[in-house]
Amino acid sequence: MIFIGGGSLLTQAVSYSLTLGLRVDAVCVPVGDPSIPRLKKNNVFILQSNNPTTEVVKILDRLSDKIVFSVNNQFILGDSLLTLGPNYYNIHNGLVQNYRGIGEVCIFAAICNGETKYGATLHQIQQGQKVDSGRVIDQIQFSIKPKDDFYVVMKNSLEACQKIFEINIQRIVDNKYFSNYVELFNTAYSYKDIGRICAASEPGRLIRASSFRDFKVYFPKLVLAVDAARFNQ
Repeated sequence: MIFIGGGSLLTQAVSYSLTLGLRVDAVCVPVGDPSIPRLKKNNVFILQSNNPTTEVVKILDRLSDKIVFSVNNQFILGDSLLTLGPNYYNIHNGLVQNYRGIGEVCIFAAICNGETKYGATLHQIQQGQKVDSGRVIDQIQFSIKPKDDFYVVMKNSLEACQKIFEINIQRIVDNKYFSNYVELFNTAYSYKDIGRICAASEPGRLIRASSFRDFKVYFPKLVLAVDAARFNQ
């Protein structure tokens, strides 16, 4: 199994796989990613790359099965990689029916839009598909309560991402899972949507969506984008 991604979600997925006795052939992370010291302690092969579509090809010969897992991966995997044989899976921070794209932007939008539920999606990555639109294997949902801010929803969603991996990894390894397409109602969210989201939001929702608390240090781009959009309103 090869992992592509970064951060604590990735290291948790790798560690959990190893505790199950599964083979982790390699891990591809961004250059200088904070997950690297912990991954080294697990004695796994590490490829540092900011272009996994081209670089992961170099380590596919290490792959002992047909599984490549994308966990907290900030890069889109191109068709030139997806056509090379393995099965690719991704954990998305959001329910893909309505919230595809950059996870933190999806959470910000969900709060601004007044959603009452959010969650995580495990899906296949397939060539020729739009981002986060492959066949869905599993989803976990949780409620967004009226006073929940960005910090709470992000914390709950990260827990859901970890849980959905742990529930399904053995099924995927054993090829004992089912998947199906779900109807997608929105385009994928990106940072270019921040201004529009802020402009359409009710003031109270925007305040909650902008309450990043401890996550400020992890999403500086989002903080700056939201501050700029609110200043220009």
